[in-house]
Amino acid sequence: MQNFDDMKHLVLILTLFLVLPLTGSAKKRALLVGISKYRANGRAAWVNIHGKEDVDSLAPALTNKGFLVTTLVNDQATYQGIVTSLKGLISDTKKGDIVFIHFSCHGQPVEDGLLKGYPKDEKDGYDEAIVPIDAGKEYSPNGYKGEKHLIDDELNGYIKSLRTKIGPKGMLYITIDACHAGESSRKGIETVRGTNEALTSQASTKYNPPRDTIRHYNVEKAPNLSPVLFIEACKARERNTEIRIKGKEFGSLSYNIWHTLNQMSSFDKKSKDKFKANVEASTKVKGHWPRTQTLVIEE
Repeated sequence: MQNFDDMKHLVLILTLFLVLPLTGSAKKRALLVGISKYRANGRAAWVNIHGKEDVDSLAPALTNKGFLVTTLVNDQATYQGIVTSLKGLISDTKKGDIVFIHFSCHGQPVEDGLLKGYPKDEKDGYDEAIVPIDAGKEYSPNGYKGEKHLIDDELNGYIKSLRTKIGPKGMLYITIDACHAGESSRKGIETVRGTNEALTSQASTKYNPPRDTIRHYNVEKAPNLSPVLFIEACKARERNTEIRIKGKEFGSLSYNIWHTLNQMSSFDKKSKDKFKANVEASTKVKGHWPRTQTLVIEE
């Protein structure tokens, strides 16, 4: 009888040994989207930028901090590719995880209510949108109608699902190195990530929001939701201009995130305030930040 009891005790110990590390180990997960070379979609072409290069820098920096990194660059960063990856991230995420999502691409204002299934709820009449590689730049009643744009209403849905999966003991970071104003042009060495031409069915496409308008991703507060930190490269009416460091061009926000990650010794559940403060400090270093744009932080 004693041997039998000893055997049961040993089996229990082995079971706990195998199960506990699996059930108690939160993970760090990252999804990085970067586009450099845009496809020609319609008459108006998107200017090429350096989003892939941003991801190429950020991926190893986050890997060194213990993140499981998924990247979508150039032709991988289609609308469907981004949505599928966001849904996969939601499926894989567990309670207590730290999740980091970064977009390094163009942005564009989209007429509020242009895309079916989403409410008209914007004070300035426009949604803000991430521009995947297969998104057009101009609306056409017989052609492109915005179906490949990832608008803030849709992105907010994925963000809320992630925050619910992560729970209050985890953390979600959303960083967006795009803009929704600007000129989508290149002047000298200046590369701008966005356009002041809205995607709209109206006759005038000029986007001219009030001066106090910022991008407004939904920072909802609820006991079951994880904390979230949004860091965006500029206000809605500003240009997001790339910077040049030692002869190479970088997304202004992407470079300062990369610089911050390399300065931090660790990145855990309590790193939000330090990360935020260090990114802000990095943008104040001479040459690290364009003077024409304002860092936007929402939490």
